Amino acid sequence: MANQEEITKKEEPLVEIKRKIIVDLWRTRLHGEIIGIKQKEEYMAKSRQFNRDLELFGEVKEEKNGEEETIGYVGYRQGLWDEEQDKLNRRLVIKLFSKSMYYQGTIEELIGREFTRSISARKDFPCFTVLLDNHDYLISVNKTRGGIFVPEWFVFRLTTEKGLIPIILKHKIGPGIDYRVVNAIGQKQFGMIDGKKFDIGGKFVITLKAKEDLLDNNIIRTLILFAASLKFHKDIYDKIKTGVKKMRKGEWEGPTLSNEELLLLRNPRAILRK
Repeated sequence: MANQEEITKKEEPLVEIKRKIIVDLWRTRLHGEIIGIKQKEEYMAKSRQFNRDLELFGEVKEEKNGEEETIGYVGYRQGLWDEEQDKLNRRLVIKLFSKSMYYQGTIEELIGREFTRSISARKDFPCFTVLLDNHDYLISVNKTRGGIFVPEWFVFRLTTEKGLIPIILKHKIGPGIDYRVVNAIGQKQFGMIDGKKFDIGGKFVITLKAKEDLLDNNIIRTLILFAASLKFHKDIYDKIKTGVKKMRKGEWEGPTLSNEELLLLRNPRAILRK
């Protein structure tokens, strides 16, 4: 039988928390935080997730008591994006690291899935998967609606011991790249991703206010990775439009999937049976 202390602890109400996180993407590679060869080797030795072709392109900060504190960095795989000769096979992979350069998570574009969905729906539907350190489940971040005069929605769900937390990112129509962060259960907005309109490199301010279960660290890391990916969305949409048009005409058989993407699509039960 549970003692009185355990019962009291269970009955404590969840505390409402406020967070303000800035994803500040750099304008050029000449930013002061760009690392040299020696420093890159040290980061690669610290984490296998720091790939040789990884290019840091932004800083993650959190505002506390009116001051901004650096809490991490984001980088993308140049070899899969900038250096891919066939632009239709370009695949975005962004990684998040802590201030001390310890791995936190990855958002990966699934080009096979997005071309399949887009050609069948006759709309452009980018698809991503998020992998987080110390989290056992893949998190799918997919566009589920959008078009002419229809605001685009991205949706993802977090799997927890208590169940699923479905989150909708609703694009706010206007000149900026802004998304309302909504808990699908009850359709209540609890945050905002605010794309700063006149920042050349790209700057996204994530403001959140909710009880602590909604401000789970895994949700926050997913939002940071999604915000960092927004810098590339225009190029992703252009790629999907071009590829789908060629596929419909029979001029292209679709993307060539890398081993890394194929591993994300494998049946885990089939792997366990081997």
